[in-house]
Amino acid sequence: MNRAAALAILVAATAAHADDGIVKKDKERAAKSMKHGPSPAPGTKPAKLLNLYNQWTHEWLAFEPERPPTGPTVDRFLRDHFTNEPSPMEPRLLGMVTAAAKNFRSDTAIVVSAFRHPKYNLILRKKGHQVARDSQHTHGDAIDFYIPNIPTLALHAWAKDQAIGGVGLYLESGFVHMDTGRVRYWSGE
Repeated sequence: MNRAAALAILVAATAAHADDGIVKKDKERAAKSMKHGPSPAPGTKPAKLLNLYNQWTHEWLAFEPERPPTGPTVDRFLRDHFTNEPSPMEPRLLGMVTAAAKNFRSDTAIVVSAFRHPKYNLILRKKGHQVARDSQHTHGDAIDFYIPNIPTLALHAWAKDQAIGGVGLYLESGFVHMDTGRVRYWSGE
């Protein structure tokens, strides 16, 4: 076989495997990008996101305030950090934090506590922490949070105005408690 024929066979074989000149990695990237819907038109502002940070698990949850996540995603994010166990969370909790962030024009809220396993709640009580015996946290009906650069007293006043449920002020720790139980107010530390 002469060199020209061998070269022709090699070129033909290479072209057959090239798949129209698209590299395998480019195909994978293209397949992934198809799962997210069309890209916005150039010059279109991106959707505003609310970024929640769980200070115990060091996890972030970013979402569009108009389309908050639901179910297992929220339950896992707001899980008990001591036992690492999620629990079904009251759906209104995320809406309360979202409304607070929107009211104060913030794109970030820090979650201090949400679901608290009854065993962990008992440990905290035995150590002398101010936690209720039958805390709303143990039922998945409460959240403690703050908004960076917003005075805790301002957040507390806003939370009380909502009249959704219980509102606790933890001024020294710098956070507010909100729950979906009966309307009541207290200060702790």
